[in-house]
Amino acid sequence: MQYVQKGPSLENDEVVGFDDEANKVIKRLVEGPAESLDIIPVVGMPGIGKTTLARKIYNDSTLSFEFFSILWVYVGQEYKIKDIYLRILKHFKNSIDEYLNEDLNTLAEVISGFMVKGGRCLIVLDDVWAAEVIDYVKKVFPENNKGHRIMMTTRNGNLASYANPDHHKLKFLTSEESFELLVKMVFGKGSCPDELLELGKSIAESCGGAPGALSVIAGALRGRSSRNDWIRVQKNVAEHLYNNNQES
Repeated sequence: MQYVQKGPSLENDEVVGFDDEANKVIKRLVEGPAESLDIIPVVGMPGIGKTTLARKIYNDSTLSFEFFSILWVYVGQEYKIKDIYLRILKHFKNSIDEYLNEDLNTLAEVISGFMVKGGRCLIVLDDVWAAEVIDYVKKVFPENNKGHRIMMTTRNGNLASYANPDHHKLKFLTSEESFELLVKMVFGKGSCPDELLELGKSIAESCGGAPGALSVIAGALRGRSSRNDWIRVQKNVAEHLYNNNQES
């Protein structure tokens, strides 16, 4: 079995309705061009589950046999290219103190040098907002024809198209998938009590098929088993979602 270096362990969320989505992206990661870098952008509205899907893919055992190195890098709006480079470098070298004062070109060359020594590399960039992030991360990949990959999540369709016109657009969950996910989040492996079924379906429907919204509402329902509690949540779904956005 091939030894695989990974970044920090990320929770492998159980996601209903994303199996097909994950399999499609994994297929592209594995079966894409064998001798060149390929970028697979996952694009969708806030709360639709881009990061959750990316985690699911990142933790999929299939990739452990396809890539020597698998890295997760959160980017966000307030990023610095040097910080991104140092996070990537940290994956290859335990102590990076000697590189803290190096310029971007030197850091890119150092990272590329480590990649040359290994096999295929997959870098997952979560929450990308700017094209320069893509351009700079591409610079760290050596031209050694190993079929390296970048998977990125973004809410910006134009940015996804810049990275690769053939991007993966994430769909909303169906009503059935939404309710199934809500039940799993609230009750774990248990089932929804009969007296809460219709309320639960109505609450799930109010989340509009967005896993992020379902997660917020599940947090409000978890540990509450009375019908009155669920009715109160049902009447205030929008308020719960608004308050969560204000806090985040």
